[in-house]
Amino acid sequence: MNNINLRSKAGKGERAFTLVEVLVSVSIFAMVMLIATGSVFSIVEANKKTHTLKSVMTNLNFALESMARDTRVGFNYVCDGSGSCQSGGSVFRYKANRDIDGDGNYNSADANDQIEYSLVSGRIQKRVYGTIPSTTDITASDINITLLRFYVTGTAANDGLQPKVVMTLKGDAGTGKTKSEFNIQTTISQRAIDS
Repeated sequence: MNNINLRSKAGKGERAFTLVEVLVSVSIFAMVMLIATGSVFSIVEANKKTHTLKSVMTNLNFALESMARDTRVGFNYVCDGSGSCQSGGSVFRYKANRDIDGDGNYNSADANDQIEYSLVSGRIQKRVYGTIPSTTDITASDINITLLRFYVTGTAANDGLQPKVVMTLKGDAGTGKTKSEFNIQTTISQRAIDS
């Protein structure tokens, strides 16, 4: 029968790693991997926050651009039920320059074809006055608007000022570590020359 030699050859001049050397090298490798894994997780979290912020800014940009485009061609700006409100108001309404309620009629003197913007339950709400009033949220449900103010000037006849509105809004989006806060302001002046 063949005898199997189970004796180590390390004692005959060959060099091997000691237990301490193996433990030290494994410990160093584990620390390096732990630090690398932590950085990867940080990068993933930063990417999530960036994606959330990009989504918020895209939605807000679309909402504000839509508001600005319609407001610019409108007239008879009204803030909180009166004309100008230099100290800021929470509701802004104006007369559209076309039939927007879908009834096929447009009369610049009637109460229909008006658009109103306000803050309702953390969202910017657009209300169209017409034969059948309609209300639509123009910001996404994952965006929480905490402040919406309108500063309207130049609405009085023959005041020598072009009607304009400054819209400011403040809010946040996301939750936990991906929560992003924002402050946005835009100024819109009436396109038609006034007085």
